[in-house]
Amino acid sequence: MPNSSVPVGARYPLTPGQLGMWFLERMSGSPVYVDPMTFRLTGALDVEAMSRALTRLRGRHEALRSIFPVVDGAPAQEVGADTALDVPVTDLSHLPRAERESELAALLESDARRRFDLAKGPAMRALVVHLSPAEHVLRITLHHIVSDAWSWWNVLLPELASLYTAELEGGPAGLEPPTAQFSDFVNWQRAWSEGPSAKRQLDYWKQQLAGLEPLPALAAVPSPRPSGAGRAVGTRWTTVPRPVHHALQELGRRERVTPFMLLLAAFTVVLHRGSGASDIAVGTRAALRGRPEFESAVGFFVNLLVIRTDVARAVTFRDLLGLVRRSSLGAYAHRELPFERVVEELRPRRRSGFQSLVNVLFSHQSTPEVPPAFPGLTAALINHDPHTLYDLDLVFYEEDGDLRALLSHDLTRHTEQQAAALLTEITDVLTAVAQDPGIPLDTLLTTSRKHHDG
Repeated sequence: MPNSSVPVGARYPLTPGQLGMWFLERMSGSPVYVDPMTFRLTGALDVEAMSRALTRLRGRHEALRSIFPVVDGAPAQEVGADTALDVPVTDLSHLPRAERESELAALLESDARRRFDLAKGPAMRALVVHLSPAEHVLRITLHHIVSDAWSWWNVLLPELASLYTAELEGGPAGLEPPTAQFSDFVNWQRAWSEGPSAKRQLDYWKQQLAGLEPLPALAAVPSPRPSGAGRAVGTRWTTVPRPVHHALQELGRRERVTPFMLLLAAFTVVLHRGSGASDIAVGTRAALRGRPEFESAVGFFVNLLVIRTDVARAVTFRDLLGLVRRSSLGAYAHRELPFERVVEELRPRRRSGFQSLVNVLFSHQSTPEVPPAFPGLTAALINHDPHTLYDLDLVFYEEDGDLRALLSHDLTRHTEQQAAALLTEITDVLTAVAQDPGIPLDTLLTTSRKHHDG
């Protein structure tokens, strides 16, 4: 598939995933899908070179220059002109260190709450904060309608490092043009959606998800309020002990399951215990980059898959692991159908404007998040932003030999104490199954319940 190189001013439709984001953010009136990436840079930063590098980066990818005007009552994507990206600089170096950090936190929080004007664009902005002559913060923010995790870590940040190096040295960046642009994906998805594979996948999902209801909250919250866009989100980290992590890796090899399946099975145990439900459905983010030319493209290539497990069919954890494996393989074999098509077909009950078949998300990220290698600078990631619309959103990361988990949770549905207890229970379950994957579920649930009640 050739690089389409859509001319400036050309318009094409939004994907179903983009359209869902556009409508939800428009209804909510809040910046639901702001997608920032923030690095603390140590060393000598050339702001002008960075600004030129960011401008060149945006010029390479049509998605970053796209605007989303309303045409005949519906949003469209339009490729904008390749103009210079303004990078404002705030100097906090004159402040005492504690005050500097406080002002920095407030500035970044304010920036994260700034809405994008998608109709006018751009859907990309950046800023620099000087903390001292050798310490800076670089914040690059995209709207999620033009970005995803793969775009950031596999395309944009490595390219930005090459472009910044070229600006400093005055030479070429040595980057090949992207093999595809997001408009190529839009055209491919539209053609695929009209073919027989889409019909087969829709039939699969209608059967797989018939009668599905979102999970109830894991425990009562004082004066709970309905979920909705713009609500308060809390976050909490935990690290699985390394001996347990190593034992889980060996267990996965023996049982022929991926880390995703093993960790999801443990999460399913905790959700079953906490909710009292046996029909456990968890959403997971899947990349729609099956074609090799899409690997160098920037845009929103994410689809939501639902992993549904009937815990009542399992006697031991090994049984449950087999069920999760089977459901996961089925979901990924039918991942091309846009989740929004499934929602339209099944028409779930609406919850305060956010309509979904699931209210819990789970992900496992095995690819390390490597900061860009800017010459003369050491870059460290300083944010994992908790912008989720789901009651619970659990992500496991493989980082420097550790297995870490980040839980984002709707504070109107699950308190900080409940989130802490949930992460502790997951670690307890992982510790138990690492020792004995044949452990009866009743034993796991009893142990978990005693810990939770105690």
